Amino acid sequence: MLTEILATSPRAAQTVLSFDRARELASCHGSPLLVVSKSKLIDTYWKMREFLPGVEMYYAAKANPDLHILTTLREQGSFVDVCSFGEMEAAQFAGFSPEQMLHTHPCKTEFNLRSCYDAGIRWFVYDNALEAQKIANLTPDVNLLLRMAVSVSSSVVNLSAKFGAAVDDALSVLLAAKSLGLKVRGISFHVGSQCLNPTDYTAALKEIRWVWDAAVKHGFDLEVLDIGGGFPAPYRHDAPTIEEFCGVVAAGINEHFGDLPIRLIAEPGRGMCAESTTLITKVIGKSRRWGMPWYFLDDGLYGSFSGKLFDHTDFPLIYEGMGTRELSSCVVAGPTCDSSDVVSTDQLLPDLEIGELILVPCMGAYTSASASPFNGLPVARSVAID
Repeated sequence: MLTEILATSPRAAQTVLSFDRARELASCHGSPLLVVSKSKLIDTYWKMREFLPGVEMYYAAKANPDLHILTTLREQGSFVDVCSFGEMEAAQFAGFSPEQMLHTHPCKTEFNLRSCYDAGIRWFVYDNALEAQKIANLTPDVNLLLRMAVSVSSSVVNLSAKFGAAVDDALSVLLAAKSLGLKVRGISFHVGSQCLNPTDYTAALKEIRWVWDAAVKHGFDLEVLDIGGGFPAPYRHDAPTIEEFCGVVAAGINEHFGDLPIRLIAEPGRGMCAESTTLITKVIGKSRRWGMPWYFLDDGLYGSFSGKLFDHTDFPLIYEGMGTRELSSCVVAGPTCDSSDVVSTDQLLPDLEIGELILVPCMGAYTSASASPFNGLPVARSVAID
């Protein structure tokens, strides 16, 4: 299935602005600079809505809580998935109400749980009996989704390795919550981050349906199915189109849950926001070391390229005059004093000049969200266009 999808309609990483526009923005705002295309974000949102019919979109704020992204999605009618008090505050600042939020962290601190509850959030996730006890002690009148672990084969990051009740344990975890008087209203799962094969959802939905039916037989009135996130984005390798990827997922939902009048939820993060943002970074130095050209950028692994470390992604570096300049092997490094702050060792680039701009597409997810001001260097600012 995946091979056929990629063969027919590969989706490649593309910048959201030209080099001329990048120079204008860098001249005005400096660099490094993250440029958010609202029109690209809106287009992605509505494509997901179209090809996952009947599924409510809860944007996963952890992917990127940037105000431009949150505000744009809220204006389109999106809901939001938060995991902490800080993400909730960012969503509130963008205009989301607590009624539009789902709290999806399966293991919450007491402060996280209580503060988000006090702010008005009433939908939470749990995955074990002790978490249910914590919720019963502090916020017993909330609505719960049981987070389940699922078997996956193609995701870059296996999120079931850390969270989720196993299929064999799910019923006992459900009954534990019920014995405490808690209201379990549905089931959630996550196939993992950057899922590369949409049939992983189909396999997961089959597992979830078995648990769902067992729960109903034990008196649970389930009404919500949350299929999580995991929708992929293109980086140095192409990804399936949104239309075709979501089409496979929608078919899986229909096959395994199409007979039930339930509420459907998805939590797209990366798949929603990654392509909306392009990084403008500048060459700040160059040298020749051990016979190899080295170029130093004003952004690196501690900044917007943090996804290389934490998210196992690799970003294409786009230079001006693609296809017209002689290329050679080189090393591209970030601006900190850390020798491990190396952005690329295997991309061919032309002879870059100090001050030259490099554009990096698909910088909207797990980049600025995990950046830090290490070495006292500021993280990239963001601006919105169109």
